[in-house]
Amino acid sequence: MKKRFPLLALFGCLALTGCVSLDEEKNKPDTPVQLFSPAQQLKGAKPLNLYVDSPQTVADIPLRSRTIQHVAAVADPAVVSIYVRTATPVKVRLIPIKFSFTGIRASLPGIGLGSGFFIHPSGYVLSNEHVIRNATDIRIMTYNGTDYIARLVASDPVYDLALLKIESPNQIPFAFIPIGDSNAIRGGDHVIAVGNPLGFGHTVTAGIISHTGRSLFEEKDPAGRYVRYLQTDTAINPGSSGGPLITLTGACVGVNTAQIADSQGIGFTVPSSQVKEFLSNVLEGKGKTVE
Repeated sequence: MKKRFPLLALFGCLALTGCVSLDEEKNKPDTPVQLFSPAQQLKGAKPLNLYVDSPQTVADIPLRSRTIQHVAAVADPAVVSIYVRTATPVKVRLIPIKFSFTGIRASLPGIGLGSGFFIHPSGYVLSNEHVIRNATDIRIMTYNGTDYIARLVASDPVYDLALLKIESPNQIPFAFIPIGDSNAIRGGDHVIAVGNPLGFGHTVTAGIISHTGRSLFEEKDPAGRYVRYLQTDTAINPGSSGGPLITLTGACVGVNTAQIADSQGIGFTVPSSQVKEFLSNVLEGKGKTVE
């Protein structure tokens, strides 16, 4: 099922709900990987049935405006906007600018906004778990403005990752972004982020990797897992959560997740090494089955 999505009608409610700040991230649940009904058809499948590996993550590519333009042009069709309805209200900052009174939070109807991207031409989409948390309805708008109903395949509250699946009535293959090797990334490497900040639509920002392997909190889940974030100065605004962080070769090295509240140039991304770990757990059926 697909249809045009009334974006402007929802903008006022959605605009501030799609990027988690670190004070909110610290309180996320520590439950294991959750596998939903659609995950059953992936159990035992090969990785190539779920995502595409990038043959090259980094390269000595001169940084020119046309370089970024080319990478963005290739990635744009694979990036999607995600709209959700939840059973519980969403708490957001009233005004997303730095003033002393903007720490006041309001409780809005259970509507949320985020980003995501295709990792396979068959319609598998990767995003953040906090974007779809407690969702009762998930819709995905593609680059050309077509709206699809999405099903939740699996989620990982610890790594803040979610795998979604949409069905194309005509079985048209979707543009996708290959997954690279975040272990090949170093501080100073140029990266590009694509997302849907504040509901404005596809937006490209660029920056560098500021640090790798950043541990933000002392807490670990019962299995000892925690996120080893990539830190970047690339802008990650509300609504951009779940979008890809891409190198100049076009490889995704992480899923944009968090920003420090009221800061500039300090954003965090779940590295692709842990994305692949999450996807491997799905393929192996490791996790808690949820009906």
